[in-house]
Amino acid sequence: MRWIALFLILLNFGVFAWFVGTSTSDKERIRVADKRAEVQVQSIALVNEISPLPVAPVSPAKASSTEQLCTLLGPFAEESLGEAIVQRLKSLQVSAVLRDVEMQGQMRYWVFLPPLNSRREAYNRLRELQAQGIDSYVIPKGALADGISFGIFSERSRAESLTGELIEKGIRAQFREEPQTHAERWIVLAPGASDSLAPDFWLQLQQEHPELDRRRNLCAEVSG
Repeated sequence: MRWIALFLILLNFGVFAWFVGTSTSDKERIRVADKRAEVQVQSIALVNEISPLPVAPVSPAKASSTEQLCTLLGPFAEESLGEAIVQRLKSLQVSAVLRDVEMQGQMRYWVFLPPLNSRREAYNRLRELQAQGIDSYVIPKGALADGISFGIFSERSRAESLTGELIEKGIRAQFREEPQTHAERWIVLAPGASDSLAPDFWLQLQQEHPELDRRRNLCAEVSG
């Protein structure tokens, strides 16, 4: 009987030890699984926080232009001096020609009444305006032909002031910018021709004629 009781006691201790070991192992596995899940969550958060690589902006293609530039030398008050320098350039195998070039000067401001339906109507309106003591004349030609001009001014403020005064009198006056142009005598060198001239040539020419200017312009705008 004592042996049986001793056996039962040992058996209970064995079962208890087995349950304790199994429980501890399960807890360890749970802890390991929790740590792995936490690492995965942190990895996902870090991936979401990574900034995308910057995309290099695509530079627009440079616009190709077939317009050629000519070199201008001048202006010349005396045609003889211009012709002498042209011959000097030609002796150096440089293509050059002396010609009159339209140059833009000071901006002007034109106050006017838009064109009427006919020349007769324009003159009838002119008589009405002059009867009111308003200085004006009929525009004979151009884009504003059969309109009425109230004057051309070099200052924008004066044009705006007169336009306002006429509008207050019931006259539908307007004003617009008119670039003033004038002809000047310049030597025009063919595209690239000036590149063949040594810097000493331009230096000597500047010393001889300091009043002359050298510039580049579109050949289409200075062609004769």
